[in-house]
Amino acid sequence: MYLFIAIIFIAELIIAVTVINFLVKIDKKVNDLNCCVETFNPLAQVCLQYARCLATTFRQNFDKFISFIKHKRKQIFNKILILIAIYAVLFLFRAKSKKYSNAYHLAGVIQDIAGNFLI
Repeated sequence: MYLFIAIIFIAELIIAVTVINFLVKIDKKVNDLNCCVETFNPLAQVCLQYARCLATTFRQNFDKFISFIKHKRKQIFNKILILIAIYAVLFLFRAKSKKYSNAYHLAGVIQDIAGNFLI
């Protein structure tokens, strides 16, 4: 009976020593990782600040790009309306008789000049 209790006690000691050794090894690894994190932390903060600045700059430039696209869309729409009006006037002058031929040529010249300046 005493032999059985002694064997169980020795087995518990072996298990306890194994667990303690495992905890000591884990503690050393955690300390090593902690040193790495402390060394890397300032670099990580600088990188995060740079990424934040980069994201802010991208957002501002994207907003400017969107407003530029809207402005260009308005310009193109206005140019198309003006060209449609000019072609409509030209068509009306052409559809009339030959007595409007001088006005037709004048409108054609105006259309060419306006087309050069608008597009």
